[in-house]
Parts: sequence; structure tokens; C-alpha cells
Amino acid sequence: MAKKKVAAIVPAFNEEKTIGNVLESLLRTPFVDEIIVVDDGSWDKTSQIAEKKGVKVIKLKENQGKGRALQVGIDSTDASILLFSDADLLGIKPWHFQKLVEPVLKGKADMCIGTIDRKNLRKVLSWILPKIESPFTGMRALKREFWESVPKEYKEEFFVESALTYFAKKRGLRIHSFILDGVSHIIKEKKYGFFFGLKARTKMFLQIAIINIFLRIH
Repeated sequence: MAKKKVAAIVPAFNEEKTIGNVLESLLRTPFVDEIIVVDDGSWDKTSQIAEKKGVKVIKLKENQGKGRALQVGIDSTDASILLFSDADLLGIKPWHFQKLVEPVLKGKADMCIGTIDRKNLRKVLSWILPKIESPFTGMRALKREFWESVPKEYKEEFFVESALTYFAKKRGLRIHSFILDGVSHIIKEKKYGFFFGLKARTKMFLQIAIINIFLRIH
């Protein structure tokens, strides 16, 4: 049987402070054959830092959102197993990535999800929408065939995370999930400043709420 190729896709927007360490961990992760950073219109040194690590870097001229950035990365590889990673992680280690990809690579799961303990975020979103489709996280490993089977319109911006979970559950796919112990991320208000960070967070909340309402009525 031919070896299954694993590609790590890292969408990034102004993540110069953290992307270097994320890539260092990916580079030391067993089973990962290719690492692709999709710079989603950054104006900082995200691309330069990624290029120095020797990984493939795709630069988008304008910010197109997380879902589009993921698709651009996927279109650039023929890998059958996809590993998605956020670029703003703190404390991420190679074993976290290995634990994500191994169940899918070995045929024990169709999708594996790693979650960061976000109790406050969960409380807010649960208040907005009590039956929200969770977990909502960018840390996933999944089969390419599953990604391609999800309708394109559900894979825009932050819609993508809830949509992947929803369709996997609806189709009865095997889903593994675990807490990423010791992993956190820089909050948007700290990355972009209070005003722009709050604006970005509000946009994310609204998109997650909208896609969950849409999925529940269709």
C-alpha cells in the first residue's frame, strides 16, 4: 500500500510573533511530509519568517478569510491527509500535532480535532446560540476526500470550522477529539489592539452564530 502523504496547512494573518515557533514544532512532527503557509494578506513579517524556515509559502495580495486561505493551501498539494494548524498558538509541541494526525493516518478516525480550553469563549457563544456546533477550532486532521465533499459555500471564513464538525457528525464519520494541554493563543485584542481586535472577535462570533443557525434550519 502506498504511503499516505500528509500536508500541514497554516493560514496566517499578521502572525510574526508566533508563526516561527508553530513551524518549528511542525518541522519536528513525525508523519508530516509538507508544510504550507498561506499568508492571508499580512503586512508584517509573517511570510519572511516562514520562508526562513524552509516551508512552502503562498502569499495572498488581500485578506480573503480563513476558509479561502485553507482552500488555497489544499489546492497546492496532492496530499490525501490534511493537517490544519492555527498560526497564533503558544506552547504547541510536535506531540500535539502527532496526536492530531496519527488517528487519521492510521485509519482509526476520519477527522481528529484538538481543542484549546476556551471556557469564556464557549460561554459567550452558548449564550448567543445554545446548540452551537462544537468544537470550533482550527486544529484538525482530516481526510482530503471529506474536505472536498463539503459544499464550497460552507467553507468561507470562520464558517468552515462549525461546518466541518456538522457534516462529519451528520454523515456518521469517526471523530476523535482531545484537549491540547498547555496550548493557548494570543487573543485578538492583544494582537491587533483593543479596537481592531474587538472588531475581529465580534466578526468571528457573528460568523459562527450565522453558520450554526443556517445549518440547523437546512
